[in-house]
This record gives sequence, structure tokens and C-alpha cells, in this order.
Amino acid sequence: MAANGSTQHSHRPKTLTAASFPRRVKRALENMLTIASADLHRQMQTVLLETEHDLARQSERAQNPQMRDLYNMALRKLRDNAARFTPELLGVIEANLAGLHPQLQRPEIASLHAPSQGLSLVDDEHADEYAVLFDLSARHEVRNSLALQLMGQRFGVLAGSPAFDAEHLPFGPHAMGDALHLACVALSLPLEARLSIYHFYDKTAMAYYSTLLEALNARLADDGVLPHLSFVPVRVRPASTPGAPVLPATTKPPAGAGAGGSGASTPAGGPIAAAGGASGFAAAARSGFAALQGLLAKRRTLLAKLRPGGADERAREALPGSDVLSALKRLRSANPKQNAVAEIRQNLLAQARQSHGHGVKLVEDDDDSFELLDMFHTQLNRDLRPGTPGDALVQRLRMPLLQLALRDHNFFVDPAHPARMLLDAVSVAGARWSADDDFDAPMLDLLRQTVETVQQDADASPETFIAANNALQTGLQSQARKIEIAERRQIDAARGRDKLELARLQANAEIAGIVGARSLPRFSATLFDQAWADAMTLSLLRNGEDSDVWRKQRAITARLVDACTSGGSDDPDPDLLASVQETLGQVGYHDDDAATIARMLASGRSDDNALVSRTELIMQMKSHARLGEQSSGQSAPQRAPRSDAEQAAWERLCNLPEGSWIEIVDAADNSVRRVKLAWLSAKTGQTLLLNRRGQRVNGGDLDTLARQYARGGLRVVDDSTGPAEAAWQGMLANLHRIAGSEPGRSN
Repeated sequence: MAANGSTQHSHRPKTLTAASFPRRVKRALENMLTIASADLHRQMQTVLLETEHDLARQSERAQNPQMRDLYNMALRKLRDNAARFTPELLGVIEANLAGLHPQLQRPEIASLHAPSQGLSLVDDEHADEYAVLFDLSARHEVRNSLALQLMGQRFGVLAGSPAFDAEHLPFGPHAMGDALHLACVALSLPLEARLSIYHFYDKTAMAYYSTLLEALNARLADDGVLPHLSFVPVRVRPASTPGAPVLPATTKPPAGAGAGGSGASTPAGGPIAAAGGASGFAAAARSGFAALQGLLAKRRTLLAKLRPGGADERAREALPGSDVLSALKRLRSANPKQNAVAEIRQNLLAQARQSHGHGVKLVEDDDDSFELLDMFHTQLNRDLRPGTPGDALVQRLRMPLLQLALRDHNFFVDPAHPARMLLDAVSVAGARWSADDDFDAPMLDLLRQTVETVQQDADASPETFIAANNALQTGLQSQARKIEIAERRQIDAARGRDKLELARLQANAEIAGIVGARSLPRFSATLFDQAWADAMTLSLLRNGEDSDVWRKQRAITARLVDACTSGGSDDPDPDLLASVQETLGQVGYHDDDAATIARMLASGRSDDNALVSRTELIMQMKSHARLGEQSSGQSAPQRAPRSDAEQAAWERLCNLPEGSWIEIVDAADNSVRRVKLAWLSAKTGQTLLLNRRGQRVNGGDLDTLARQYARGGLRVVDDSTGPAEAAWQGMLANLHRIAGSEPGRSN
């Protein structure tokens, strides 16, 4: 799909709201845009920050004053437009989706308008901006050919056409690159800033591109677009050649594959789970610990080229795995403080050198295990909030996890491993309890008890982790049931409030329709607005608009309005008085107050000598609790009409599945709060936001959330993956990115 289709065809819609797609097609496209929006908001924030740092460094290093001025100008321009960049990028992507058409051709980037620059940041071979983006897109097309092929088939179904090729997919690497370029041009970013953005986009955002494609394909499948589509390779039997036979795709690696020097690999979490439920990177890791070792080897090779001096080639004795575990046990008892994994490794080798009298080294498998754990914890610590109880619990698990991983390499390749599941649950308290109302004392006690169980085993055996995780999962399920019950009650209450608000709106509209162009006396209007409107609302709620009771209430209202607008009567109908008084009594008015209000409404008069009585009555009505006074629509302020972007955000929120998680940014201090959008009403604009304990929290009505969404102060997030698993996938993404950038590689 052409990434600049909107520039080629001005008549094409620029938003999905304006597009005339069938309902299911539009819903599928909106769901994909929501996923991409959440992903790109996170990734582009890092890209722009890295670009700023890079331009600042280039400016400091520049010897030529003209070059320094160019870098400074690019830096200022980027900072001025940083807040607009991601919305501009997403706007181009949405325009591509809104103009979905298989025949539109993607233009050459070189033909697009871009500000001319006299100097370049990069070497001659990369000076051509088109070549940079084309090379970037081509590499990622090759790496993700299968996912793009499956997506092309599904987009063909959406467009009612043959399958899309990778160049014309709206989420293909070429269209994404074009969208990135157009966003840069729309904000008039100089060439220096654009090239730096392209570099960090490739380095940072595209590291997660495989995960994004998998999420988009899964979303399309969930939406019923070729849900059973899969790739079945045709296996051609090769000629008889020496070598090991190729295992079928469904064959699992042997249980002992990749066993480390610290002992045989003992499965603690059962067989490796199927690859279909995890990201592309996690699926690649499941091929075995040996695959991870290969990635580490490539990383070390690249780092060795970047660091001055050669590696230490001195021959050293390898430390047996049993000695490593014994040393870790002694370190753990002697130093309860939880150091970083790299520090633990350094202390272990130092003690071994003292006891052996010479330098020693770890066997390859143990060394790789240390390095993987160190990278994993480093990645996880970025998401943990320092000083939180969850952060402290994660640090206390560091040494036991290291002991376990040295024994059981399934920890590295199985997301369902008990230790991985345990760590993931504990890390939530450190990464996602973002406010005081998220603090859950019973949950924290459960997590502390689990960590204490692990710490009591000095050997950190797999059996201990299995038992601790089983107890934890049982407790989590119990907590989840309680939270589910609390959420259900909150949703039922919210629906009740919404039903009440709809009834109130209808009752007010009914009264206004009966009054019409007539003018009620001021005091009579107050009685209708405060007292009688509540009575009408309750009658409508209890009996419905098709009931005889509601029809009777409408007739009574008409008689009361006639009495108040025609001068009234000294002798109102006793039956009318009785009916009005009875109805007012049902909404909580005392007999005396109800009788007074009924007499004033039915007679249509308020004598001058009753001024004191009127004042007292008004005070009584103000102190009287209105029906559904807590309803959000009761005192909603008048607001300016929503802009096109705000209206589009409003519709996206309305189309989110119930129970979606969102992050709201506090404009005052830029703090982020994660809440569940458990329920909303498009008719009244009411919303229900819940914390992790299922308790209601304040966050604004639907209009407020839509305006925040449009200006980037709200994000839809995926809460299904825990912080630890997200950190593991991020670490694997970095390893794959480094392996993919190795000189000489083509994929």
C-alpha cells in the first residue's frame, strides 16, 4: 500500500472514520491501527530521544563551525516538533489504511519533496536518503518474509483483491519507511535530523518489527480474517548426503540439549510450549539454548571489534559446574545483599582465584548463562520503579534464579517455566503498580511469601520453584476471582448509573417538549427542574416508556405546565394534588414538603406572602439528595465541539474491547497511570476506570479521555504480557538485531 497515497489522491479519505468500508473491515483496520499506535508510541519515543542525543554529540564533535550550526539547527527543529512527530507518523499510516486499494503504487522516496540541504551527515555511500530507506526496508522485508506473506493474503481479503505484496502492505517495511519520511518532511526536519531518525528507527523500532507483525496477524485472525491461514513448507527430500537428518518442524529438541557445565538440564516447567503463543523472537529462542549461545557469540564478536585491544588469550583452568554452584551458595550465605549478576560473577571468580592460587574461568555454558541473566535483569530493571516493594522482591530473586538457571537451561527457552512465571508475577508489583490505589496488601503478602519460600532453599532447586510457583498461581487465581467479582459489581453499578442518566435525559426532554415555547415562572421552573424531573425519571426507570404509569405521568406533567403558564387556580384538582404528592414522596420528599410542592405546581401560584415559605422550600430542595446525583452527566460543563482528531479518538475508544488497559499521562508532572477501561457508554459519555484491584478510580468521562487520546496524553496498552516476559523478549530482540547487523549477513 502506498505510504503516501493521500498525497497522490486528494479525494481519498485520510481517516478510518471517513472511509466507507464495510463494518467488519473497518473494525479490523481500526484494531490494527490501535495495536500499531501503542507500539509506535513506545518505540518512537526512544527513537526521538536517541536522535536528540546523537545530534547533540555530533554538534559537540564537529570541528567545522558550519557543520556545528547545521547540527544545532537540526537539534532545535527536532525538539520543537518532537511532540508532533508520532501523531504525524500515525496519521500517514491511518491515511494508508483509509485509502486501502491494491492498485495504488508506492512512489519512489527520491521523488518526494524534501528540503534541500547543502551538507550531509553520512558517508558518500549513504548520502542518498532514498538508498538509506530502501536498504532498511529491503533488509526487514527479507527477515520477515513469512509474516508479510501471511499479512498480504489477509489484506487481499480486506480489499477484495489478490494478495498484497510486501511493497504495498500498509504495515510493510516499505510503507512504514515512506510514512517515516513523510512525517519528517511534514515537520520540515533537516536532512541531518532525518538521517539520524532513520538510523535509530532501524536500530530501535525495527528491532520489534517481527513482534508487531505477529501481533497484527494475530489480531486479523481474531477478527475472522483467514483465521486458519498458516504456512506449510514443501519439504523436498535431498539427495543422500552425509550429515545428521533434519528434524521435522514439530519435533522438540532433546531434553538434554544445551546442558550447561553445572549439571544436566532438568526440566522444571514441562515440555517447551508451542511457538504459536509467543513473539517471533521467543519462538526463535525455543530452538534451544544452543541458539542463544550462537547469538551471544555473534554479540561478543561484534563487541570485540568495537573495543580497543584484544581478548585475554591466557590459558586458564575451567571451573567445574559443581564448584560454581557451591561457590554461589557460599556467596549467598555470606553476602545477603543482592548484587548485579556481573558483580556476582566477578566475586565468584575472585574467590576461586584465591582458593586455586591461579586464575580460572567458567565453562562456556556457565559463562553464557551468567551473561544471559545479566542482560535479562538489566533489561527488566529499566521497567521497574526503584524503591517499590516489587523492585525489592525482584532483586531478592536474582541469586536464586542464577543458581537455578545454571542447573536448568529450560529457564532460558520456556516461557512457561515455573521460575519465569514466578518472576513475571512478582515484577508486576515493581513495574505496573503505578499509583497508591494500585497497592494491594494481600497480593503483596502473597508475593513476599513466595519469594521467602524460594530464599529458604539455599540450593534454589527446581522443585522449590515448582512448589513456590504452584502456591503463587493458586493465590493469584483466588485474587483474580475476587477482582473479577469486584469488577463485575462496578460494571453493573456503572450500567445502572447510565440507565438512570438516560432516563433523566428523556424525562427532561419530555418536560421541555411539553413546555414548548411557553415560559414558566422562575420559581415554577425551579420546581420542575429539581423536584418533578426526579419524579418523572423514577417513573420512567421503574415502569418504562410504554407503560400506563408513564403515560399517566406525562398527562399529569401537561396539566401542571398548563396550570403554571395560565395563571393557575385557587382550587386545584384534589386528585391531581394527591397524585403529585404521592409521586414526590417516592423520590424521598417528606410529606409536608411534597404537599407544598404539589400545591404550588398544581395551582400554578406562589403568593407573595409565601416568600418565606418559598425560600425555605428552596433550601429544603437543595439539601435533598437528587436522584442519581453522582451521575457524571449531572453537572457536565459545556465544552467546545471535538475536532476531527478528537472525534476519531472518541470513536476508537468506543470501539475498544471492554477491559482494555490504557495509560493516562498526568500533564502536571508527566507521571503515568495505568488503568482498565472496564466500561463506557457512547450515549451518555460515562466511563468506568478501574485499578488493578477492581476499584473505581477517577479519570474523566469519555469526552475528556478522547481529547487526551488525540493529543497523546493517553495510550492503549497491551497488559497481557508481564514485565519480565516483555523484558526477555526485548533482550532477545537486541540479540537478534546485533546478529542481523553482523557484516556480511544478508538477512
